Amino acid sequence: MPPKTPRKPVTASAARPRSKKLNGHSGPLKLLPKVIAMLSLAALSSSVSQLNLSPVYGVIPSYLYHQKAITATAFIAFMGRSALNIYLPKNVEKYIPVLAFWIPNIQHVLFKFSGQLGPTYGPILTEALTFVPLLGLVFYTVSSMLDSLDLSELNPVIADMLPPVGSYFMFSIVEKTISSSISQWMGSTDLLTRSGLNFLIAAGFAALSPSLLLLLAAPALYHTIAFNPHQFPDRTIPTLNSALQPHNFTLLARHESLTGYVSVLESSSSHFRVLRCDHSLLGGEWLVTPQRQQHGQRVPESIYQVFTMLEGVRLLETGDNRPESEKSALVIGLGVGTAPKALIERGINTTVVELDPIVHEYAMSYFGLPANHTAAIEDAVPFVERTSAKTPGAFDVIIHDVFTGGAEPASLFTLEFLERLKALLSEKGAIAINYAGDLALPSTRLVLNTIYTAFPNCRLFRDSPPNPAVPTDFINMVLYCVKNDEGKGKEAVRFRKPTEQDFGKSLAKRQHLVPKVELEIDFVFDPDEKKDLLKKGNTHELERHHADSARSHWKIMRTVLPDAVWENW
Repeated sequence: MPPKTPRKPVTASAARPRSKKLNGHSGPLKLLPKVIAMLSLAALSSSVSQLNLSPVYGVIPSYLYHQKAITATAFIAFMGRSALNIYLPKNVEKYIPVLAFWIPNIQHVLFKFSGQLGPTYGPILTEALTFVPLLGLVFYTVSSMLDSLDLSELNPVIADMLPPVGSYFMFSIVEKTISSSISQWMGSTDLLTRSGLNFLIAAGFAALSPSLLLLLAAPALYHTIAFNPHQFPDRTIPTLNSALQPHNFTLLARHESLTGYVSVLESSSSHFRVLRCDHSLLGGEWLVTPQRQQHGQRVPESIYQVFTMLEGVRLLETGDNRPESEKSALVIGLGVGTAPKALIERGINTTVVELDPIVHEYAMSYFGLPANHTAAIEDAVPFVERTSAKTPGAFDVIIHDVFTGGAEPASLFTLEFLERLKALLSEKGAIAINYAGDLALPSTRLVLNTIYTAFPNCRLFRDSPPNPAVPTDFINMVLYCVKNDEGKGKEAVRFRKPTEQDFGKSLAKRQHLVPKVELEIDFVFDPDEKKDLLKKGNTHELERHHADSARSHWKIMRTVLPDAVWENW
């Protein structure tokens, strides 16, 4: 047997070996399925990495530098392979499944420092120690395997660039396909969860590159199976609650769903219940306790007064004097169902549009949303487009409440969408729109200008007074608008005096059902700014500010629940 030739750096295609076997890999045609499989698993791990980060850091902060990291890793692995040959072992491929099995454990340790790292550096460091090295090893291995392709008939430059460019192109296509569809089947089985997919990826790499080195992954695999509170989600709730108990929280339910990781949490010390989606709260309620009963509380009350304010839209004096039992309402975005529950209890025929079926299920099971309503579990954009064309003027009251995760779905604030909502309103109808943002940001003015273009007759209220101690004025605000002002302009937006029946047993309604005059924002809409409006296909200006908004929201959420509750999702 001839002696092995030492490996040395090669860059030119003329020096590319054409043998049937190179660096321990088999013939070129037999390698292609393995190359495809490795790149596909790497593409899947890209989406799963983001899913793992989102409950701790939120969707937007997790993604900010993700694509840049992929591009940089590909460049180093493909273009710098000659230099990497010197430092990496010949059997580096065998280490890929080992790292993949360890990733959940590494993330578990790093998540405990999320409060110190924050929403900018936390995702960067976590992926730098987990997904990025895994991706780099895959790209490096694939590049080595593709050396055995005979491209001698091609131009040398093309022959040199085709393997890395083709590999990156395939990875990108598969990664985009997975990221755009993965939410549709999350949570449908134990394997199609964050923890299940982590295991599936590691097992896939182990099947492609079996070796005795997999013994190094045994401790990680044991820890995942025995102690990971996310493995088999329905069966490990007691494990998770043991971690939450020192912080006086209990997990009541959870599910990995269409819009993210959805869970119901209850505080045993402060006695409230919240609905969580990733790193955001969709709403919650103060529970009735003996002590609170002594202070007059008779029913669960919303922890966010803005949801009580939204119900106030039914008190607008629009000239429609019919009984509420003869009226219809449309609610875009459900949350825990505070506002729609109030409308239903008033006898208003209510339709709820909610994208996530689990959010709807939990609102009914844990927050008392009555069953006697129409539920449209779908994207609001096609629903509104379809319904406004078929049955214009179908609703007397509309509530638009879709803010979550520090950002609003831009498509639900475009001029086209808002004009279709206006078409859905009866002639004497009214709408309440919840928007959260910083009044000092241009993105907030952009949204408000768009709303005022569709609904010129509005009044704007904030949910709380300004706090001089807080450097940013990130607030919830509600716009109350009427479809027709009958020549009265802004004065057409007037609230009738509420009755005892309007308040019911709720203390919060006595305080917040009618917005306070001192919280009104004197927003002046300049028609000359109509050129800068949110329109379909032109929402990049709003989305450009989502990063700052999401970071601000992350910091607010960390003051609502302890770090450990977010980290032990």
